[in-house]
Amino acid sequence: MARPTQALDHTIVVVDVVGFTAPDRNRLDKLAVHQGMYEVLKTAFAESNVDFDSCAHEDRGDGVLVLLPPTTTKGLVPDLLPDRLAVALRRYNHTRTPQAQMRLRVSLNAGEVLYDGNGWVGDAVDTAFRILDAPLAKEAFAKSDRMIAFISSERFFTDVIEKDPGLLPELYRSIPVSVKTFTGTAYLRLHGEVAAAAAEVKADLDNAVLELIPRKDLAGLRRHLTRMEVPHLPVMMSRALGPAVPLPRLEGITDAWAAFHLLTDYNAGPDGVPPALAFLRLLAENVAGGPGAEIAGWVTDLARSLRLVPALGHQRASKPIPERPPLHLMIMLDPVTADPERCTLAFWRQDDPEIWPPALGGVREIGIDEVEFRVDDVILETESVWSGQSMSASVEFLLPRTLINLPVQRWAKEHGTGHPQPLRYGYRLGIRSLERMRAKHWHRAWNFRWDSMVEHPAADRLHYSGCAEDHPIDAILSDDHWVGLVLAKPPSPQAEQGAVPDELTTALRSGLPVVLWHPDAEPENLRELLDWVLAAESGFNELPDRRKLANSGAAVPFKNSLAHDLVVMWDDPKRVIVLDQPLTPTRL
Repeated sequence: MARPTQALDHTIVVVDVVGFTAPDRNRLDKLAVHQGMYEVLKTAFAESNVDFDSCAHEDRGDGVLVLLPPTTTKGLVPDLLPDRLAVALRRYNHTRTPQAQMRLRVSLNAGEVLYDGNGWVGDAVDTAFRILDAPLAKEAFAKSDRMIAFISSERFFTDVIEKDPGLLPELYRSIPVSVKTFTGTAYLRLHGEVAAAAAEVKADLDNAVLELIPRKDLAGLRRHLTRMEVPHLPVMMSRALGPAVPLPRLEGITDAWAAFHLLTDYNAGPDGVPPALAFLRLLAENVAGGPGAEIAGWVTDLARSLRLVPALGHQRASKPIPERPPLHLMIMLDPVTADPERCTLAFWRQDDPEIWPPALGGVREIGIDEVEFRVDDVILETESVWSGQSMSASVEFLLPRTLINLPVQRWAKEHGTGHPQPLRYGYRLGIRSLERMRAKHWHRAWNFRWDSMVEHPAADRLHYSGCAEDHPIDAILSDDHWVGLVLAKPPSPQAEQGAVPDELTTALRSGLPVVLWHPDAEPENLRELLDWVLAAESGFNELPDRRKLANSGAAVPFKNSLAHDLVVMWDDPKRVIVLDQPLTPTRL
């Protein structure tokens, strides 16, 4: 909507979510409510013949100010909006947990409003906000069983509602208002009965979201899902939850019914599809025979009743679940600027092998001297979620240059047992560059070299630095032939300054996805090791698996210590995360 430079007469609607900051709402609940408020408003306005996007609106966190276009007939709002808003709100609440359900207070007014470059101002706007906070309206609404409280200004009631019997003026009652400097009269209408709770089917079937399934069908659904084994059940559950919600621990989740029952505790996402319904849709696609067809029928009926057919159709565009997919755990370590003895630990755990980036798993501020033990905590926490998976896994450390020489290849897990196991035995272990992930101007070259490596992974594309080179390293690595670099020595914590280009920085800028070094190996021994690691038919593409195999000591022609201390930077540009926002840690 164009923003005028002169005051214009608008119909004003101010919406407030009751109890938005209630202590029983967590961060995800608040996000669901905030998104849901707009979802409900856009639907209700559209069904009231008003395009929400043509309205000016200002977000207020727990509510929103909406200004209808000046050409909109004022009677349209009290005529159509109450019923359409109640219907949209009832549909929304039907697919959310109690903590993410909402009731709304809505004030109505009209008058001249001016945009001053920062926001919309005018006495009519002030009045709309004052009557929204009327104590008597709040008190009456709290005692009622209604979903929406409409509060009209005296002027709007007199000029619009009272003059048209079809707008049901008799349903509004006058209330005195005294809020801040405003004193006057408003008119209150409580509207939209809360949907009555469905009768309990059984004691263990009283979860509110289970009401998605009609009572007559719920027993049959439970019969089909109980003891139904589902391949890649954790992946399917992760997909149903969506990428913004980490997969919870799955102790005791052994069949499709237990998974479905757990997912009913989660809210629908921005598309309005409850995870429990998304899970049924995935089951219908992956279970053959009669049960799959019957589940598909339930899904179709529910989607139609909840008007979610387009949203479910969009979900069907997701990738199929691969037979033996890999999983990744990325752990970022970044020094705290104000305290060099501490660092920020953040991690991203991939629960669905086809989804990247996953949700941020957590952020902690820890001491540098305890990093290995806190990493152990993250890995054990991850394994408790991955316990139902039958997949290989990688642990990647996203490190800045200052921490690039942390001996992650020597770290272990399960220290609490007294017999820790080296990480290199259980995972494909590698490091990644925090500087490169943040430097988007390096990403084009990075993607180009990676794609080239995947297509042509020959071992002869590995360059060994310090071999009587006639040209500077940046000139050499500008040749697209190279996709990997072996450093002659471990990189320093700071980029080396001087006439000779810094090798690691040059490799990152040139887009090389693979950089290797060893803390103390002789050049000829290191070359022998890398010749063996890259000897597989797929060359670079099998490097992570071959490097892990070299750790086992089986079928390798060199000392274990040589393979154990090899540092591998295996940097996949297809798996980056957005690091534009500051991470707020919990101090430990």
